[in-house]
Amino acid sequence: MTRDSPLARVLGRLARREPFRFEQMAFAFSLQPELLKGKPDVVYFSEWHTGLVLAQLRRITGARHRLVLCNGTMAHAGFEHLDLVQQLTPVAMRLSLTRETLPSRHTLLPLGVAIEPRFQAVSDADRTALRRAQGLPVDRPILLSVAALNRYHKRIDYLIEEVGRLPEPRPFLVMAGQSEAETPGLRSLAAQRLGAGGHSFRTVPHDQIGDLYRAADAFVLTSLGESFGLVLVEAMSHGLPCYAHDYEITRFVLGGQGRLGNFAEPGGLARLLRDAPLRGRDPETEGARHRAAYDAFSWDRLRPRYVALLRDAANRTVSSSSGEKLSSQKR
Repeated sequence: MTRDSPLARVLGRLARREPFRFEQMAFAFSLQPELLKGKPDVVYFSEWHTGLVLAQLRRITGARHRLVLCNGTMAHAGFEHLDLVQQLTPVAMRLSLTRETLPSRHTLLPLGVAIEPRFQAVSDADRTALRRAQGLPVDRPILLSVAALNRYHKRIDYLIEEVGRLPEPRPFLVMAGQSEAETPGLRSLAAQRLGAGGHSFRTVPHDQIGDLYRAADAFVLTSLGESFGLVLVEAMSHGLPCYAHDYEITRFVLGGQGRLGNFAEPGGLARLLRDAPLRGRDPETEGARHRAAYDAFSWDRLRPRYVALLRDAANRTVSSSSGEKLSSQKR
């Protein structure tokens, strides 16, 4: 059952809860045959509500697996039913510990990302070929955004308005992401502010997104809050300069390599783009960005810590708490 299915929407209306909760609960129930059959030591997952149902079912079945949450939703409390919580950033760790009665339940470990150890700069000829293959202009800078095509979180409307503030010739704006209910309105806004020849919306399979990174001159993320910001790491691993809102998480992820500003105010992004216009790519600077991403977030660097995390979880005593009741959750 997915969050956009008719059943999830009906249940959401009846219970006055978001449909995604029922998606996560259904997923937890669907795992039970595999858990009873395989008897794992550790169940590692990334959705808080899934963990809550897994904990309650664990009590019912008497299973002994440990529950490890990768806190990608940046929950700050309600961890009593979990055995171990992986926090992705220092700020998430700090916020959770202010409300935690068992600090040893938490560990700081960023997301691991598949990054090649050696940086391969893209030649001008290869970049031109990539752009032509994807129907992108070859004679103007390209600004890339990889994010869900919505207003409420990723703020694609702000991105469009900010690029529209720039004088001609503006960079060509590529917005790659999953379409949502707000996407048609964003398409109309982009047509008004940027013109038909100034932008592109597209949904790209993840195994093809690398070609967009290689074809672009810069990357932008206009959300005001993320639990981690994986796309920033991906963009940096391809050597791209990254524009983002200035707050603790983007400072941590970009590690001094980003171009940060106040995206909560009109003109914040446009000012950055005017002060540091897109003028093509420099292999030496790109290599430094790649190295920063590789050293901080590559699987080559983080794999031993993940092994230690799962071994630690397997050696822990199973939590006896089932957490709060499902009907009382507000996250």
